[in-house]
Formats: sequence, structure tokens, C-alpha cells
Amino acid sequence: MESPTDPECAQITRSKYGTIQRIISIWNRIMVFAIITTLYIMGYQILQKDTVLFSLGIYGASVILHLLIQSLFAYLELNTHSKYELPCSFTKTVGLVIAGYQEDPNYLRQCLESCRTVKYPKDKLKVIFVIDGNTDEDVYMMDMFKEVFHEEDVGTFVWSENYHTIKTPEDAKDGSSSEESKPLKDNEEIKLMEELVRTKRCVCIMQKWGGKREVMYTAFRAVGNTVDYVQVCDSDTKLDEMATVEMVKVLEADEKCGAVGGDVRILNVYDSFVSYMSSLRYWVAFNIERACQSYFDCVSCISGPLGMYRNSILQAILDPWHSQKFLGSYCTMGDDRHLTNRILSVGYKTNYTNKSRAYTKEPSQFIGWWNQQNKLVQSYPRMWFCNARWWHKTTYG
Repeated sequence: MESPTDPECAQITRSKYGTIQRIISIWNRIMVFAIITTLYIMGYQILQKDTVLFSLGIYGASVILHLLIQSLFAYLELNTHSKYELPCSFTKTVGLVIAGYQEDPNYLRQCLESCRTVKYPKDKLKVIFVIDGNTDEDVYMMDMFKEVFHEEDVGTFVWSENYHTIKTPEDAKDGSSSEESKPLKDNEEIKLMEELVRTKRCVCIMQKWGGKREVMYTAFRAVGNTVDYVQVCDSDTKLDEMATVEMVKVLEADEKCGAVGGDVRILNVYDSFVSYMSSLRYWVAFNIERACQSYFDCVSCISGPLGMYRNSILQAILDPWHSQKFLGSYCTMGDDRHLTNRILSVGYKTNYTNKSRAYTKEPSQFIGWWNQQNKLVQSYPRMWFCNARWWHKTTYG
């Protein structure tokens, strides 16, 4: 098993790319942006037909060209997937991490049942469910975990803290700062919790509220070097039985691949018009956008509901990922995109496979959808500019 302390893994933190290459890469992006912006401000029209009220400007042409190029490379990538069947050795150990926060019981049960029935050797698969909250209102999730995995040797732990001391949601509403995050010193609770995670196959942890990033940090750090790969899943996500196997195949096939994402679809497609339109958007996002990026080995976001990371790299970037700041403030959103960025920043590839599939719950009402998109919008522009600094580190072809 790989260890982040090995010399080979330690080298990933050292840059191998010169300043000249970085300057050229940034300069090219600035020039393309400047040219398109200038032509747009000038009102330049590529095609115009006043009699039929038709015109095609530089922005419209850029969008169409962008979509066509994406579709072309997505087709090439997916066509390669359909032609070749990668082997799986079934020797790699996997830690399946589920992040939960006051989940709908019906969706939570579907999630846990799907995790229980994934087609992967039980002696190679560890299931870790971390609940973001340790109050009486959160106990039902731990009870359901014990019920679903009753045939396994289940370990449970109610933690009065988490790895970092932070404010509760009530404190944040009162105006108290929720951005101060100080690592807790080693104590007996941490040792007991980590021992439980590393020795039991199925573990459920309830911890002090801290947000999704804190939940993922707990699972990643607690599992340590006991597994080869770490798979992530949300508590409202139903996994296909072959989801784990297909992602393991990709990581096994290429040692330079640091992470892989799968095809996420909507579980409640026909609940409303909003959820139906979201399902179309999901298909485009994964089977065109991410498939295109995967052709160049630089998927910009391994989605939280379905992704897998090489653990040796994950352990090496864990603390920088958790302590992300923007303009001096700790970042609470965009955890999956930033984790992907960290993988790319150390020169590893990120890929996508449409053979690994999962189904996740999507808001069916407009207000819920609006709130979800508002959170995504707050993190996307910031992470896009961060990600752009590392695209040139991927070796294409």
C-alpha cells in the first residue's frame, strides 16, 4: 500500500514546471479573453440578416464553437470507454465515505442499502458514515446505519467534538465568527475514534457540527493509510452496484491518475419540471463537459456524490485542502472542486468514467433549486481561477 510519507509520494509537492511555461499559459488565456471581449464591445457581427431578424455575434459564435469542440472530445473519450473494457484485480482496498446531515430517511435508506450491495469484495471495502451533528435530532441516522448493516461488525462512535474547534450554526446566526478553526490536540476521543475506523469494516460517527468539509476531513484523516483508494458519496445518493468497481479500474489502469469521477444522474427526475430540467443539465455536465475534460486528463471537479481518490495523494494534501482561505476567510463551500484542484496542482490526472453511475436527489421546487445554485455560484468563479493555474501541469497525450 502506498504511503504519503514515501519518497515517491513526497515528490508530488515539488513543482516540475518552469516559470516561462506558466507565463505563456496565462498570457494565452489573457489574449483570447481580451480579443473576444473587444469584439463583443465593438458589436462585431459575423452574420446578420435584418429581414428575418437574425444575427450571429462574436459571443454567440464562441458559445457554439465551444459546445461543438466539447462535444467532439466528449465523443472521442466516451467512444474509447465503450471500445475497451479495463480489468479489475479486486486486490485494492477501498474506503467508502458517506457524508450525512439531517437527511430524509427514505433517501438515506436507499443510500445505505446501495452501499451495502455494491459489487466489491467485503474484505477489501470499508464503509465510513460520518454524521454532521451529535444531537438527539441526528440519532435516527446512526440507528438506520446499524439497522442496514446489522449483519456486519458495526462500530459506532458519538464524538463530542471534531478535529477542529469551530462555532455552531446558532453561534454563527448570533454574529459570532465561524471562521476560526484551530486543530484539536490529540486526546483520548480521537484515538478511540481512529482505532474504531481502522479496525472495523462498517463504522458510523456522530460528531460536533462543522459542515461537510469537516465531515469529509474526519473520515479522510481517521482512515489514515489503511486503504488504497477513498470513495466519496453523499447521504442522498444511490450507488449503482458496479459504481465502485468501475472507478477502481480507472485508478488501477493509470498510476498517474489521482482521482476519478462517475456519471451522476437525478433520482427524482419526474417530481417536477425543475427536477426534470436539472436532469438534462446533469447529463450535459457529466457526459459532455466532464467527458471532454477527461480526454485531456484534467476534470475540473470530481463531484461529491460519486468520486474516488488515490489515498496516498489524498493524505498528502489533506490539511491544505481543509484550511483553504479566500481573501483571509475560510472557505466552507466548493469542497469537492477544491479537492480536485489540489490533485491537479501536484501534477496528477483527474478522469471521468460513464460506466460508474449514481443517482442523487435534486430539489424539486424552484426555491430549493435556487438556494442550491446560489451556493454553487459562490464557489465556482473562485475555484475556476484557482484551477486555471494548474491546467498546464497535466501532460496531454
